[in-house]
Amino acid sequence: MDLNLSAQDRFEIFEQLTLHQRYIDNDASRESAEKYVSLYWPDSQFTVNDLRTQTFNGPAELKNLYDYAHSVFPLNKWFHEVVWFEITGSGDQASVAWRWRVNWKEGGQGVVSTGTYDDVFERRDGLWKPLTRVSNIDPNWPAELFKPFVDRQDELFKAS
Repeated sequence: MDLNLSAQDRFEIFEQLTLHQRYIDNDASRESAEKYVSLYWPDSQFTVNDLRTQTFNGPAELKNLYDYAHSVFPLNKWFHEVVWFEITGSGDQASVAWRWRVNWKEGGQGVVSTGTYDDVFERRDGLWKPLTRVSNIDPNWPAELFKPFVDRQDELFKAS
């Protein structure tokens, strides 16, 4: 445990992780997309490694990521959660490794997918937000569940 970050710093970063999981579960409205994007610095970068590898830079692309997730996948039937996390760092920068899980919220079907995030957080004007985030899906995730949605992404995508 790196003692250079205070308990308050760690809590504020952890709160950002839980808000990320909470906000991605909001509806597909523009207001919800903007709330999600507000969790990131304007110069943030988010890389997703799943069926494809794609990097999203800045607010407009992060909004597209949110809109993509909400229009291509049945997020209204799922919920996201933080499983474990580790925060290290000092000063105004922190590294965060954390595990995420997506579950069905109806039908008793269990886990949808799991993976990890590797983040670099930066504090600016007293606020902690991610500067970079990399999402890696676990190797045993059910690609067959997601492939039909990804194959139809051009047809399904709707901007908020």
